Amino acid sequence: MTDLISVIVPVYNVEKYVRQTLDSVINQTYRNLEILVIDDGSTDGSPDICDEYLKDDRVKVFHRQNFGVAASRQFGVEACSGTYFVTLDADDYVSADFVEKLYDAIIRNEADVSVCGVSCFTDGKDDARTVYMPYGRYEKLAATKELLHSDLYRLFNELLLSDSWNKMYRTQLVRNSGAEFHLPDNGNELGFNINLTFHSPVYCVCNESLLFHRIRQGSLVQRKNNSLQEGFEIITENLIEESGKLGLSIREQLSNVYYWLVGNVVMDIIYRGGNARERHGRYRTLIRRNRQFLKKHSDNLDRHTGLTRFKLGDSSIHLPAFVLGNVLWLDAASMGIIILRKIKYGELSL
Repeated sequence: MTDLISVIVPVYNVEKYVRQTLDSVINQTYRNLEILVIDDGSTDGSPDICDEYLKDDRVKVFHRQNFGVAASRQFGVEACSGTYFVTLDADDYVSADFVEKLYDAIIRNEADVSVCGVSCFTDGKDDARTVYMPYGRYEKLAATKELLHSDLYRLFNELLLSDSWNKMYRTQLVRNSGAEFHLPDNGNELGFNINLTFHSPVYCVCNESLLFHRIRQGSLVQRKNNSLQEGFEIITENLIEESGKLGLSIREQLSNVYYWLVGNVVMDIIYRGGNARERHGRYRTLIRRNRQFLKKHSDNLDRHTGLTRFKLGDSSIHLPAFVLGNVLWLDAASMGIIILRKIKYGELSL
């Protein structure tokens, strides 16, 4: 094993957790590492903690003004020297063989991107974990144009493309593709990963859970607000633009990805709490924005295919079926959601 592998760690106000993250990185069984720690203008003790690790000559620390996690990830990609790279959140940690096993999977399969499973836990409850694994028909596959036309949405789900921290990437492929972490912080990894699929990478799967993802109050994923829908709209517009440049006719697949994003906004509204009046107001805002966005992109997105229509007050919205199955049944009574119509999607009768 001789390839240099870069580990990119954006850091922002995580003094409570960053030592555990960096300790898990410097103690990797794979030793030929370049560790880029990017302090994104932290105002707590994180910068001093990061500097402590400079005693390891594999570590480079960059102190920058606050540009956000997406900009920090992208800075790391542009600055790294490794043949491959991984990017981690500074409040997560990894198993000692995380890098070794992802690298081994890439080499064995002659792949460009390797994907592993993730153990998610709520801060303070490390013993209660939910494991998410890449799944489906794939152990190794190339994201060809034919596959994108038929299975982008399934590929997106099965390879956990909403996140980057459970993946290893071939650096040169990413740079040649032009895929960047430049979209809004909420969802920048999703936009990066789907843009990368447009350039035919070869994926492989490591069927082990090697990363431990912490869910905490105050973290980015817990700060979702009314800008979440706006961020997802920007992601979708970027995907429409990039697929158009490459001549990809994947309208139905992009539509499914967009509606999955809308479903995430719905789940955020439900689980963020608040009283029924507040949630009702958020739903109405989402419905209005969704209608405007679909009208703006009527040439690029399908309005009805594969969706279930819901009515809320005097407005309606079309959402993915999984939202109905996973969350909306739980909230239907209190939110007054009325199912008006069910539409067949493929072989599935909703």
